[in-house]
Amino acid sequence: MESGLRAELMGEVDEVWSETLRHLPLSSGQQDPTREKVEFVAVVRTGDREAERVSFGRGSTSRSSIMAAGGYLRIDRLAYPDLQLRKGDKLVALERENEPAFEVLSVDDRSHLRLICELGDA
Repeated sequence: MESGLRAELMGEVDEVWSETLRHLPLSSGQQDPTREKVEFVAVVRTGDREAERVSFGRGSTSRSSIMAAGGYLRIDRLAYPDLQLRKGDKLVALERENEPAFEVLSVDDRSHLRLICELGDA
């Protein structure tokens, strides 16, 4: 994909889906003094769509359920080149009701466009 088109598409997606988050850097469960608390804007999608289980048929004992915990965070690396997220860090979704917190379960830094983090309940 052409880089100009890619940047335009990312900008449009971010404009619609981004929200403000507070990064709480931790090390061994304690505040990490080497990294600052930062507020930033990024795309957070919660709910694990693969965990949806719907079963129809006779004798089925399972019920439909949707796992709403966790999700994925996608950060524009050009907008936040110095942001360092690590496994175990916490994030607070400041624009959501009750400001839910998430734990960073994994960080994928292989993309030059986005830093992608898997999130779980904190």
